[in-house]
Amino acid sequence: MNYKIGDVAKLLGITTAGLRYYEKFGIVTPKKQEGSSFRYYDVWDIHILVRVKAYKSLGFSLQEISNIINSNNYMDMPASLTGKMKDLEDAIVYNLNLIKRASQLRAMYTDAQSMKYRYRIEYCPGIYRINTQDEYNLYKDKSVLSLAHEWISKAPFVFTSGLFPKEELQKCGSNYNFGFGIEEEYADYLNVKPDDLVKYYPPRLCVYTAMPSDSTTLLSTAHLSGAMEYIQSEGLKLADDAFSCVFDFHKDGDVYRDLHCIWFPVEE
Repeated sequence: MNYKIGDVAKLLGITTAGLRYYEKFGIVTPKKQEGSSFRYYDVWDIHILVRVKAYKSLGFSLQEISNIINSNNYMDMPASLTGKMKDLEDAIVYNLNLIKRASQLRAMYTDAQSMKYRYRIEYCPGIYRINTQDEYNLYKDKSVLSLAHEWISKAPFVFTSGLFPKEELQKCGSNYNFGFGIEEEYADYLNVKPDDLVKYYPPRLCVYTAMPSDSTTLLSTAHLSGAMEYIQSEGLKLADDAFSCVFDFHKDGDVYRDLHCIWFPVEE
């Protein structure tokens, strides 16, 4: 029995345009019935198309599927399926890391709202950082820009990060840097290692706070005097550069706003 393209598309849950696209790859070849301008599919085509949906779900491209459908060498399939299994396993690992990262971001949003301009003592996470900006000016060095491009591709595991030098904080100066950061727990997965451009900041005792900034009042070391006063009031001593994770960006009309989680390393 023969079936019209619309009937087959409805049965398989695809569009008629999708069916015609499969025809271009030689996956199905509808037949013309004698004495009619309509093209028809038979039950063999329907079962071929069911198999196509199965192969697509396993990650095969249409070209790969066409090669499979039009080949008599089914012995090649175990090796092909082994490759797709590896791809699926990689996707599972990636998605598990995505879930973990989403959970971390959710916790950061919740915590930061209650920590604006407030302070507590805690251990910071281990962080890998690169600097890409002197204040709000991008570096022109090609190696830095190339690395920035590579790191940006690692989103959402990469985040914008400010660096506030110890010397500038101590004298209430105005110099600071911006760049990108990646938490240590994702370093192996993302193949991130310290080198001339990548600096590692290990977990250590810090004063932590959350601080908003916007495009009308840019955050700099001079705006962090409250944290320095808290460090002094607690009898602590700044040990190293402070750094931030900037995880919230949004627009309010023409004004850009963000939120920094900032860690100030202190001597133990």
